[in-house]
Amino acid sequence: MCALQFNAKQTLPSCRRIKQPKEFELVLRADCLTNKWFTVYIRKNENGYSRLGVIASKRSMPKAVSRNFAKRMIRNIFRLNFSVAHSVDVVVRAKRQFNSETSAEGRLALLQLFQSVRM
Repeated sequence: MCALQFNAKQTLPSCRRIKQPKEFELVLRADCLTNKWFTVYIRKNENGYSRLGVIASKRSMPKAVSRNFAKRMIRNIFRLNFSVAHSVDVVVRAKRQFNSETSAEGRLALLQLFQSVRM
């Protein structure tokens, strides 16, 4: 069972992350939304809370710093914009490399995709 209480460290709890390859495969076969920065796959789940999976490949982001930055940014936006009660599995695939100039545009693009998911 997942402990979904307030997290003082402001991180996404482990129970709200998709970790198993089979779970990723199920979500990747579901509906998707895309823009030039991200592809977002959405699938309803039976867990009763929303979960997130992140794909930041070495091919699209050769530098580990940018991959880690993208994953942190995606998890933070998901944590702030998806309440536990949504009950969906979401996998976000980052398509482009981020840097200090493009991070604001990438955040906005992901927020727009998440807002269209919730409707």
